[in-house]
Amino acid sequence: MTNSNFGSKLSFSRRKALAISGALLLGPLVPELEFTPSAFAQTAEQTTITITDELGREVTLKAPIKAVYTDLWYQTEIVRAIGAGDAIVAIDQTSNPKKNAANKDYFAKFADLPDAGNFNGPNWETIATSGAEVFFTRRNAPWQDAIEKLKPFGIEVVVVSTWDPKVLRAQLPNLGKIFGAEKGAADLAQLYDDIEKLLAERLNGVEPKKVYFENNADFVTSLPGSGWHDTIVLGGGKNIFGDITIANTGSASVHTYTVDPVEIINRNPDVIIHNGVDGQASGYAPWDQELLAEQVQRVVDRPGWNSIKAVQDKNVFVFNNFFFSALGKQIGALAVAKWLYPDRLADVDVDAYFGRWLKAQGVEARPVAEYAYKLGD
Repeated sequence: MTNSNFGSKLSFSRRKALAISGALLLGPLVPELEFTPSAFAQTAEQTTITITDELGREVTLKAPIKAVYTDLWYQTEIVRAIGAGDAIVAIDQTSNPKKNAANKDYFAKFADLPDAGNFNGPNWETIATSGAEVFFTRRNAPWQDAIEKLKPFGIEVVVVSTWDPKVLRAQLPNLGKIFGAEKGAADLAQLYDDIEKLLAERLNGVEPKKVYFENNADFVTSLPGSGWHDTIVLGGGKNIFGDITIANTGSASVHTYTVDPVEIINRNPDVIIHNGVDGQASGYAPWDQELLAEQVQRVVDRPGWNSIKAVQDKNVFVFNNFFFSALGKQIGALAVAKWLYPDRLADVDVDAYFGRWLKAQGVEARPVAEYAYKLGD
């Protein structure tokens, strides 16, 4: 099999394929199996570097790497945004445009790459045979399994949760070094810092408004430890369920925590922000405004919700995660600030910042209005 982005892949005989399958099952028990990522990586001028990833793990690898498996669309976006998209040699199902029509154009470049399937339990053989030098993953992914399964093939594991704004910003210099894309990483860091500076200036002295964030399902919210919670805080809000702390074991619990609907009413948020529309996949393709409006109405029509301040003031928003999660959700934080404090950010054009992100992705800019809707608009 060949990959136009990365030259010729190795040809695996049936014997080698069986050996790989066995190695993935046995992990480090079969170190005698040698695997060369690619002919291109052999001839590229690389030097040994050691970086410290998000978890404090020291990872030594040859840089710049020329082949990477990105285990979620957040990871794919960041690698491409810093200018290293050609290094992606395998993807998971969320980065496969054939599996999400909303990203048909956005991820078209990766359509013919090997797909390792579900990001929570990927096909390790697909990754091992892809030619990847690095498994680029997140803290809420099976990174421990990846270390065990992929070590025999010389595939290093780098953990950077690119959905977490603060983690992403802290790790951008490392990503630049790993991929030999220091300029692209610095440009992305500048975009992040421009937003951070703006938020600090415009939100100085605000009394945080109470926000109920709902994540893709009725009465499901997000807690501290999730990027969603961070967007609320960075945007000048106060998560009404921010007082709930649970052990973050890497599971989805902090991202999708079910709450009592009566408690939502009792906590009386100033603003309600809902992620998602039933039946609509998040992606680059704009959402139907009628469907967004219908989702807003479904939220406000819940029994007893007419007593909530956010509903009374028509401060209810529904959005498409594609725009909100851009740049590790830093674009989302800016949108939250604009929604919560429209007077303070009256002259701030969120589209301008979002456009810089889309330019880094190599696609045409689109307005945030195509991905979000406010009650009463």
